[in-house]
Amino acid sequence: MDRPEPGLIKWSQIPGFDSFIHINLQHRVVQLYEPTGLAQRNRFDYTRLSKHDDFPTLTTYDWSPTVPGLLAVGTQTGVVNLLRMDDNSNAYIELNLKMTRTCQAVAFNTEGLLAVGLDRVRMDQCLHIWDVNRLSTMNTTAKGFPKDLHAFSDPAYRLEHSVSVSSVKFFEDNPKTLVVGIKAQGLHIHDLREPGAVVTFQTKCNNNLAIDYADQNYFASSALDQPGIMIWDRRATSRPVASPSYLGAVDEDDLPWGGALRLDRVVEMDDDSSLSESKHSIVRSLRYCRDRRGLLAVLSRSGQLKVLETNKEITHRDMALEGSPELLGVHKSHDMDVQYGDSGRKNDRIVSFDWVTLDSPVLQPRLLVLRANGTFEILEQPSYTSDYLYKLTPWQPPHRGLEEGGPYHEIMEFEPSQSSDMLGPLFVEEALSDIPIFGPNKADVQSIVDQTLQSKFSVADLNSRLTGNDNSSSSPIDKSKSTAEKMRALRTELKEKARKADTNGAENPIMEESVSSLAQLSLSTEGPVSCRHMHESLLSLPLKAQDLSTEAQCLLDHVMLLRAKEKYLFDCNVNRVVVADDPWLRYMWDWISDAEDAAADGGMKLSPLDLSYMGVCTIWCDDLGRKPSSRLPEASPIPETTLWEKCIGSICKKRRLPKYEGIHTKKPFHRQLCLDICEWGDTAAHEARGAATHDPSQDYPTTAHTMAAARALFKGNTQEAIGILKTASVTHPELLFVSLALQLIGKSNHHLNKEQLDFDEAVASKTDPYLRAISSLIATGDWFAIANQKSLPLSDRAYVAVRNFSDEQLTKWLNEQVSMAVSTGDIEGIVLTGITDSLVDIFAKYVEKFNDFQTATLVMSICAPRYIDDYRCLAWRNAYRTYLQRHKAFLQRTKFEVESTKKSKRGGRPTIKPPSRQIALREEPGRDRRLARLIHAIPLWRRA
Repeated sequence: MDRPEPGLIKWSQIPGFDSFIHINLQHRVVQLYEPTGLAQRNRFDYTRLSKHDDFPTLTTYDWSPTVPGLLAVGTQTGVVNLLRMDDNSNAYIELNLKMTRTCQAVAFNTEGLLAVGLDRVRMDQCLHIWDVNRLSTMNTTAKGFPKDLHAFSDPAYRLEHSVSVSSVKFFEDNPKTLVVGIKAQGLHIHDLREPGAVVTFQTKCNNNLAIDYADQNYFASSALDQPGIMIWDRRATSRPVASPSYLGAVDEDDLPWGGALRLDRVVEMDDDSSLSESKHSIVRSLRYCRDRRGLLAVLSRSGQLKVLETNKEITHRDMALEGSPELLGVHKSHDMDVQYGDSGRKNDRIVSFDWVTLDSPVLQPRLLVLRANGTFEILEQPSYTSDYLYKLTPWQPPHRGLEEGGPYHEIMEFEPSQSSDMLGPLFVEEALSDIPIFGPNKADVQSIVDQTLQSKFSVADLNSRLTGNDNSSSSPIDKSKSTAEKMRALRTELKEKARKADTNGAENPIMEESVSSLAQLSLSTEGPVSCRHMHESLLSLPLKAQDLSTEAQCLLDHVMLLRAKEKYLFDCNVNRVVVADDPWLRYMWDWISDAEDAAADGGMKLSPLDLSYMGVCTIWCDDLGRKPSSRLPEASPIPETTLWEKCIGSICKKRRLPKYEGIHTKKPFHRQLCLDICEWGDTAAHEARGAATHDPSQDYPTTAHTMAAARALFKGNTQEAIGILKTASVTHPELLFVSLALQLIGKSNHHLNKEQLDFDEAVASKTDPYLRAISSLIATGDWFAIANQKSLPLSDRAYVAVRNFSDEQLTKWLNEQVSMAVSTGDIEGIVLTGITDSLVDIFAKYVEKFNDFQTATLVMSICAPRYIDDYRCLAWRNAYRTYLQRHKAFLQRTKFEVESTKKSKRGGRPTIKPPSRQIALREEPGRDRRLARLIHAIPLWRRA
């Protein structure tokens, strides 16, 4: 059995006993909790009742379905501990084993039997079934187990000789029947009333047994090393009882005997090496919902939680047979946490779950999940009315009344007599969305439903309550402003609302990171947040907002179209203005602008190499991409390292780059060019660039001065940094101490070293990222710490690494940073990758997160397919063309096609085929009659 951290959770199977347990595997503590109110995604009310913290390291467990405080725990030695966990007594009873081996599975039934599955040993049975029914009569008001309780000496049943029992479960409708998973063999179904009657299913899926308690003919299982599952039908006892349709599926469709549904890939295979090399099985857990038939949840080791809705396949009456096993099909599937694969959310991945038992079929099924950070959370299955609103929306072309302010999100109109019936399900769901379903204030669900359905509804009510509130306190959007100004104003308003809504008065550092420029980095009370998290917060803020006005929704839904109409295309200077609300996109277009200037007139070409639009990592690693021939003359071989260094040296000389002064290296010209690339995107108009020469009487932000000083230090200009800070201390006295500390280092050594100074870095870390970097250098002189300080822009960190790391260290660091940028979709990675194949991988994740395929298309069209051959670029291009076409932005689509075709030229010839002209042919009047007369005038022998 798997042992995910930080533990395991299970909901009580006892009807009317609303409680759940959490087993902490690290501290070996089991705690009993009771839900007390709301149980929904954003809120779960519960309280702890008791705990038990005296038991050995467990390998498996089960909670009694009849005795609320009884928990069975299996161990490595095979001993099973029965814990009394509801009275804080730490009482336990041991079920001993004569031959020591691992206990791999335990399971209670509803009549006081406990099945214990053991690892294989010779000359002994490996399935022991104990009768512990006497514990059901113990006094629940007294602590611990009864003192006169006789010890359990021997099991009531011994089954499965010399096999390894991997999983076991009892059926509730027939408590003397159980299904057993046998390692390397299959599944056995035992009826304890008939010891010799065993039904066998051959399969490798012998783990994680789960029974559908709403239809106990079906149960599911999985294998250790496969991402699929099997669902079985226990009625498949022999071929004579099977219908022709079932026999046909077994004989013709490769369905194993006993199977009802075979799914070879339910969960995704994880790419995390730490998980793939672990002992955890790919499918970690299977659980059936007790309230809904056929509702199965599957948890993978990577944290993917998928819910499958299964239904019986429809069988023709002639092919059916009463009592026959029946086939199942998947009706719907839902991923309950779509961000499970985000490498930045490893602490939020789901490690354990169980279904919440509800007493009303009206409520949506929901799951209790335990995340890796130890928090409990409720996840609700998407309701049946989740797509109801979409079905009520008239089928019409995309909204095109942006300039005219036309209606948006219209709902289908109904007759007054039909309106309540059609809209009722939506309002019922809304009424049940925020009510306590547990505890003393538990709501009467049925009365709420009846009262809601008696009300009269109209489309106007639906528009105001479900699609946004136009009468809210939201400020109207100024239509005369640009899209960037509108987006900036919307984010500012959302941040203000978030501050006011915070009842505790504590600021949320993630919400505070919506900034207008890199020179105004917001500051967290716990230290600067990473640049990537700041960018993701900036983009996620409006996406996560609720109760937006229809006007704001219209803006968010049509950002790409609005940008296209503002000439968001291939002019970098125009683009940086269009995306001025996003400093990271603006930096990217500034970087591309500098790359274009460098590549102009063959500035990045020297036979046989074409290094146009390449980044730091691609140049340092001599990487021409997956299509090297696109950057080399025809039939030219890939040049060797010495030729690379020679060509790059000539390019540096031609571009008159400053001489490299840094750590010893075998590739000085590589570093010379890479340092120049690191500075691309830092335009002269940037606020920090002129901080040193600004009038100190003017109150520039502190960050502008520390940024200029830090970048001077990164270049080795300690005296320049001191001068900047001294000048800035006129208006920012707190910087004077930093300049004095730098002077002390400057007097002892003109170059920064590891000389120790009594400097409080912890204080500086709470100001801004550049001051944190300066203080770190003063205190330690450690360039590695600066290069790995993620609150700094990646271009600055890359500059530090290129100038101060050895060749081997630099190669390793660059590859690690590119891998991280690819896994997170960090578009700052363009400084390392350039517009190359690796940037396609970065944009793939970026588009997946934020759906901005417009930017991905425009950036990649500069070099794809000219230098890059990747189908994803073509897919984004086609999607963008279709998007513009769908919104009738014909002028913008045509300009994009023409300009992107020009960008694709290699050797004077475009690599994109221009779209075929659309010419409408007009039928000439009388053409068919004249053609018919002409044909009849031709002799028959000529027609042949």
